[in-house]
Amino acid sequence: MRETSFIEQNKKKWDEFETILKQERRDPDKLSELFIQVTDDLSYARTFYPNRSVKVYLNNLAQKIFRNIYRNRFSGWKAFFNFWLEELPLVIYEARKEFYVSLIVFFIAMGIGVLSSAYDPEFPKFILGDGYIEMIKTNIDNGDPMAVYKSGQQMDMFLGITLNNLRVAFFTFLLGLFASIGTVGFLLYNGIMVGTFQYFFLQMNADHPGVLRESLLTIWMHGSLEIPAIIIAGAAGVSLGKGLLFPGTYTRFQAFQLSARRGLNVMLGITPVIILAAFIESFLTRYTDLPDAVRIFFILFCFAFIIGYFIVFPFVKSRSGRSAKLIEFRLPATEKRIIDFHLIKKSSEVFAETFTLYNKFLKKHWKYGMLLSATVTTIIFYLSKSYYEKGFYYAQSIFDSFKVIQNVFGLFRYDNGSASIFCTTAVTALSVFSAQFFLTRIFLKNENRKPIRFFSIRSLNSGVLIFLLFSIFFITQSSGFPFSYLAMFLVPFALNLIFIVTINSTSWMDGIILSIRYLRSGGWVRMIETYLMTALITFLFFLITGSPLLWLYFEVMSWNLPFKPETVSTILTLSMVFLIYLGLYLLIPLLVLGAGLQYFSLREVNEGTQLLSHIKQFEEGKYAR
Repeated sequence: MRETSFIEQNKKKWDEFETILKQERRDPDKLSELFIQVTDDLSYARTFYPNRSVKVYLNNLAQKIFRNIYRNRFSGWKAFFNFWLEELPLVIYEARKEFYVSLIVFFIAMGIGVLSSAYDPEFPKFILGDGYIEMIKTNIDNGDPMAVYKSGQQMDMFLGITLNNLRVAFFTFLLGLFASIGTVGFLLYNGIMVGTFQYFFLQMNADHPGVLRESLLTIWMHGSLEIPAIIIAGAAGVSLGKGLLFPGTYTRFQAFQLSARRGLNVMLGITPVIILAAFIESFLTRYTDLPDAVRIFFILFCFAFIIGYFIVFPFVKSRSGRSAKLIEFRLPATEKRIIDFHLIKKSSEVFAETFTLYNKFLKKHWKYGMLLSATVTTIIFYLSKSYYEKGFYYAQSIFDSFKVIQNVFGLFRYDNGSASIFCTTAVTALSVFSAQFFLTRIFLKNENRKPIRFFSIRSLNSGVLIFLLFSIFFITQSSGFPFSYLAMFLVPFALNLIFIVTINSTSWMDGIILSIRYLRSGGWVRMIETYLMTALITFLFFLITGSPLLWLYFEVMSWNLPFKPETVSTILTLSMVFLIYLGLYLLIPLLVLGAGLQYFSLREVNEGTQLLSHIKQFEEGKYAR
């Protein structure tokens, strides 16, 4: 058949396909049928018109269809509404028992705060602080008990309150990692504080009538959203610990993954509530001269919203027969399985498979990490004592825990001495290379290709690139703000470049060009998503190393050591250095494996290797419809 006849015969069909692809709503069955027909036409064109534009056109059309079939089922506004109207309510309903536990603990804690304040007049000062109590008393004497909400610039208050409340909710959830005990303890602390705060105004109401009423109407304007959000975050934390303690029919690791994903969904769901509460506290709470009826109505409306969306709506959804949607939380199989490197995957799927591979990596490399960390700790102790003399930051309270990350950043400084710089370079570079080498070998084995050898030109090329990129990272990290944050932001793109160069055995310049191509196609969003999810787990480890709970444990242990205080301090510092380097070697691979799996997904999006494989099977007559 002549090319013109071939085009005329199929042009109407292709135009129809183009129209369907432009529609917001597409029939999946129609798209599947479309893919088969277009690949048939493409196979014919490749055979009879190999150097003609019709082949290029059909190839582009086939890739568009392929991406529409295998991309995420939900996108844009559809995904947005599906999360808020379907997924989140069902997740909350599944965690209803944990919510009841969190609610009961919080109210018990409020009762403890009230009773303790009633029996001990000094208790409010112990919980709220002397300065805060004196400030409130001064405001009451001045006739404006809620003056604290009127001071400060509104936008600055909004940003500060938002970050603080998000941090509180974040800790409430994450402390569930300690078998839910941490979450329960944090709920007790916050509940006691709320109970103490309200009882203090009850005490002051005896000498200043109306103070209690004013405090209730003012504080609960934003508290009607803020406090329930903290309680819901507590439910997510209890659920997280429950997955570790009671895995049921799952393995403990699978149960943890499932509870963590559901918990993260809940945290995402309450984030807008926390932001809205901060907005109300910053911009509306200060208007204490509003009529009482207006404020009461507003408070009741906020409580009605919380009860309606987070209690009633999930219950209604559970009765609609849609609970099966929770099956969407897919777990990796416990048995040995082969990762499919030729699928376009969601970031959540990449995240799950990252842990599957990381589990295998950890089984092989934990002993190397222990040995390397012990060696590095000893070398630095004898050759770079200035690093030890600087000491380490540890949190005095749970709210200071974020600052402990500076213990890690402190490794990347020029003034630590040559021994420290060499050890940090060696540990980080070896960690990146070992994870990249591990994933590359798995990929080549699955492809039935010759495996990469440790001592080879290919390994040397990737090793030199890793060292070069790490040197750039070291320099920017040592330059302080804002370059240190820029260095952290560039990590996923550097890892993507490493995999491009290694997998394709290409030059660095060609790798950079290909990496830019991936970024232009929207790949940077997927890279950042995967990076943030894996970086969060890494961050948690270092958060724990400086937490007051760990240091309290170290201090208690030191009481039983028959050494001088200086010796005990050295032992504790050695333990901290060991933990930090162990974390570097064993947790950086989590970032690397996540970036590597995301690279293969982006590779399929941009190059369509599976699509080309299907076309080849068509030509060979092996493709089964």
